[in-house]
Amino acid sequence: MSNKILTSKIAGPYAAALLDLAVSTHTVDFVTADVNDLLELFETNEEFTSYLTNPLYDIASKKSVLEKVIAPQFFNQNTTKFLMVLVDRNRIGIFQSIAEKYLQLVYDLAEIKIAQVTSAFELSPEQEMDLISQLRTRTGAKEIKLVTSVDRTLLGGLQVQIGSSVIDVSLKGQLRQLADQLETTLF
Repeated sequence: MSNKILTSKIAGPYAAALLDLAVSTHTVDFVTADVNDLLELFETNEEFTSYLTNPLYDIASKKSVLEKVIAPQFFNQNTTKFLMVLVDRNRIGIFQSIAEKYLQLVYDLAEIKIAQVTSAFELSPEQEMDLISQLRTRTGAKEIKLVTSVDRTLLGGLQVQIGSSVIDVSLKGQLRQLADQLETTLF
């Protein structure tokens, strides 16, 4: 079993537990905001992340650093307690996976779909709003959150992935389909 799959299997129950805690204490909005802020912190501050995941530092010192960084006046107490549990159980190293799973669970709860959009060129705000509207109609979701990226090899158009569904309206994808059709008709 690959490390990524194992991490995903471990992250799921932790994410579900955090969501259960947030729902039961009516703090979903606060915890979700904290998780987003922490994800950004973990992704942008490599020294902080490597300190927390380094097995040479003891749990008490990791908790001390964490308490200084996520002071109670900035983060919800449920978020703080959850992070301390992760440190206690040596799971802080998979926080990013847990956070991503948590956000997915929150979006599912709120009927928000995440659309991974890859386009040949950067989309304008108007194009994004139009795409959101079309995807909302197509999926029946209350809200669509776009995660965009640019891939110039698509030549034109875009690819959209929502869950396991993929919509490929890129020029590259259309050329590939045409080549496949020609290959099957010629042979």
